[in-house]
Amino acid sequence: MLSANPKVSIFYPGPRSVAYSSLAFFFFREYLGQAGVSHDGFFLEEGGITVEGRAPSPRHTTAILASLPYELLYPDLARMLSQAGIPVLRGQRGPEDPIVIVGGPAVTANPLPVSGMADAVLVGEAEPVIDEILDALSMPGRSSRLRALSEIKGLYVPEYANSPVERVYEPDLDKAWYPTRQEVPRGVEPVWGRSFMLETTRGCSRFCRFCMEGHVFLPKRDRSYGRLRELLEEGVRESRTGKVSFYSLIFFDNPASDTILEHAVSMGLEVSVPSIRAETLTPERAELIARGGQRTITIAPETGSCTIARAVRKPIGREGGVEASRIALEAGIRNIKLYIMTGFPGETEEDRAETVGMVRDIALMAAKKGGQVRVSLNPLIPKPMTPLQWLGFNAKEAGNILAETAKAMRKAGARVSVLDPKIAAVQVILSRGDEKLSPVIALWSQKGGLLGSLKAAARELGVRLEPYIETWPLSLEPPWHRVVVDKYAKPRWLRRELEIYMDIVNMRDKTRMAKTACKPARVLPT
Repeated sequence: MLSANPKVSIFYPGPRSVAYSSLAFFFFREYLGQAGVSHDGFFLEEGGITVEGRAPSPRHTTAILASLPYELLYPDLARMLSQAGIPVLRGQRGPEDPIVIVGGPAVTANPLPVSGMADAVLVGEAEPVIDEILDALSMPGRSSRLRALSEIKGLYVPEYANSPVERVYEPDLDKAWYPTRQEVPRGVEPVWGRSFMLETTRGCSRFCRFCMEGHVFLPKRDRSYGRLRELLEEGVRESRTGKVSFYSLIFFDNPASDTILEHAVSMGLEVSVPSIRAETLTPERAELIARGGQRTITIAPETGSCTIARAVRKPIGREGGVEASRIALEAGIRNIKLYIMTGFPGETEEDRAETVGMVRDIALMAAKKGGQVRVSLNPLIPKPMTPLQWLGFNAKEAGNILAETAKAMRKAGARVSVLDPKIAAVQVILSRGDEKLSPVIALWSQKGGLLGSLKAAARELGVRLEPYIETWPLSLEPPWHRVVVDKYAKPRWLRRELEIYMDIVNMRDKTRMAKTACKPARVLPT
């Protein structure tokens, strides 16, 4: 029982169309509503902050909750705070200012870049601690609330220097509270359309060496078929929709995936399946997806090179990507979207040629079926809490590789979108940053938040950005490991994983004969 009912503002640093495509937004909105906590949603549109209804200014609320799934939202959060009349830097806030609490994958991996803006950072998942957070916010006075927050497992409160903080996670998804009501207001069209988002699995046991979310959401946990069916039937009814969007890093690794997909199709629902690993797609699964009305399937082989595929722990390669696409096309799915990454350490022109060859093969198959192939081409971005976190980033070199690879893929018949290497460099800086970046982000947002103004803000404050994008020696312990304790991502294990990666790419002549290395068995991991 709360001793005093706090008032909470939910900040989403983006437009409402994006917020209503976010499961985290629905979680907080619905949970606070059921808990009887007064709350309002605030969004960042082109014209500034917008709010649902006639909510009071967020300056007069007890706390602000903001989910930050990726780093480029940091300056947007700073802009929202500034426009709401709230000091962007926590050291400038007074007793009457709301407490700013942030969470999400990006800050779970590395809370430091936002530690000067946030009064508290949730390191991990909300379900185990949301009630404790609300109890802490019911305390009288800002300092009492902050002290109470600092005593909660998984909450990093810089003012009380309570680090290191152990990441928290929900051990049993079947018992976890879930937002079955995901109703979207009139006039708002979510990015992926109106649907009920159903999370089937959290985490991933594949351990891809570049994947941050695969490491910060360990261990892998599945919802059971019984619970999924219950949530699905209740969710589409309460959300007033005829579509379900399955939500998972590794959808078909849940033993209940086939059954719940088949049940959704039998209910007459339109279905949307997330990006899949190529080796998990079977003709039966592709047929179910097609029957559910999905016209585009997204496959993430990352590379067509067997050597690089093995090195990143995603042993799919050219044949695996082509085979999955063939299965999808045979099932009547005409549009293939591929997630491709390049710029891996040790990657050669031959490796990239294999990737282009894979895209060419898939584009030729799709053309014969009257379909098309779209490629999302991205440079490798080293992320915290992954084995590749010690690697640097060279925007000029990445730009040259991306331009050449995209040109070859377009010539092969694919439509290609490329991530600007300058934007990628900013992501690297924000993801591998430390406490010095908070005032830089605050000033950057004042200067408009454009790429050039980041460098200008850093120069004005005397902060060098170069160290954040340089390659670090393995002997260096990245700064986030001082703040976050994660038994599934210990520095010693991550170092060893990077060494294994380098061993694989450096011994490519000895492993070239092992063609079966890129032909993983179509079985679920235990």
